[in-house]
Amino acid sequence: MAKQYAEVHQDDFMKFGGDRLSYLDIEDDLMALAGHGVAGNNFKKEILKMAGWTGGALTTYAQRPVVAANAFNKVREGLAKVSTAEELKAFLQS
Repeated sequence: MAKQYAEVHQDDFMKFGGDRLSYLDIEDDLMALAGHGVAGNNFKKEILKMAGWTGGALTTYAQRPVVAANAFNKVREGLAKVSTAEELKAFLQS
C-alpha cells in the first residue's frame, strides 16, 4: 500500500464526528488488502492481533485505548512499507 497515515492516539477512540480518524482508514485498507466481506474482516482481526491487540469480539478499542493505539500504530508503520497482505504479515512477525 505504501500509504501514509496520521499517528493514532488513545483518545481517538473516544471521538465522534469531525475529521476522519486514521484508525478508520487503516481498518478500511486492511479489509481491502484481503478482499472485503468476511475475508477482509477476518484479515483485519488477524493483523490487529499480530500487532498486539488483545481485545475480543465484544471489546471496543475505547475499552483498551493504549493497547489499541499501539497496535494500530504498528500496523500503520507496516502499511507504509509493504504492498501485499503477505508482506504485512511478514513485517509484523519480524
